[in-house]
Amino acid sequence: PQVPTPVEVEPSEPKSNAKAPAPKRPSVDDLFAKLKQSSPAMVAESVKKDAKTPKQVESKPAAPKSEQPKASVPKPVVPKVNKELFLKRDETLAPQIVSLTRKFKRVLADEENAILTYLQGKKSAVALEKMVADAATQVQSHVEVVADEMHNVALSGAKSVAPGLKADLRKQVSQSAVMQTISKSIDDTIVRPIRERLQRCVEQSNGDREEMSSLVRSAYREWKMQKLDALVADLACLAYSRGAYLALPTGTTVCWMVDPNGPQCADAEDNALAGDTPLGSPFPTGHEHPIAHAGCRCLVAPHRD
Repeated sequence: PQVPTPVEVEPSEPKSNAKAPAPKRPSVDDLFAKLKQSSPAMVAESVKKDAKTPKQVESKPAAPKSEQPKASVPKPVVPKVNKELFLKRDETLAPQIVSLTRKFKRVLADEENAILTYLQGKKSAVALEKMVADAATQVQSHVEVVADEMHNVALSGAKSVAPGLKADLRKQVSQSAVMQTISKSIDDTIVRPIRERLQRCVEQSNGDREEMSSLVRSAYREWKMQKLDALVADLACLAYSRGAYLALPTGTTVCWMVDPNGPQCADAEDNALAGDTPLGSPFPTGHEHPIAHAGCRCLVAPHRD
């Protein structure tokens, strides 16, 4: 048999126990070096790509000052005061108030005498509805006595704001239109308060006629001596303003004027500050013309020029 030729084997290198060197890690100094190489512009560009700030999205270039709209400032209202109108009214009303006061006192005296006569009866009961007429009848007794003079007062007021003959003004300032307003005021300021006072007299007297008579005399004396003068002056001023208001033509704008010598009143000031108001429209207090309260001496006048 053929003997195989021996294969020569090269001797292998001896195995080494040393490990392969590990890859070199970047040091901290290397990281800082790389950061320094990034410029601020590159960082800012990177941030812009990620997201825009709200200011960059919403902001708009401001308009030049010349193009910006100016806020409108309301023109302040300066209350109008015409002293001549007040002087003319006071001069006109002075003698008329004296005459009207006498007439109202006569009506009150007639009422007092009727009540005292009633109380002298032996079989009559002490009750308000038995002693005096109903409220509407009482009002009418006052109206009948003062209607003509109140109408003349209203015509004087009309002539203060509207030129023209008195005959022409009577068409616009009728007696019925004037007394409709005056009658309501007479009811509110004279008749109803007196009836309330008489009712208290009935309750206090407790059926005693002598006591009732004494209380009635005291009540009417107080009204005639202490209260009536101021109330009649208010009624005259109301009639004067009513006449001026009725004489103004439709479409006129009017203003509320506060008497510089009159009493201070916040309501009157509000009406004056309302400025020009269309005829027929109420002022802030709800009144179309003076008077607005007891003692009010305001006037209504045509629009300012």
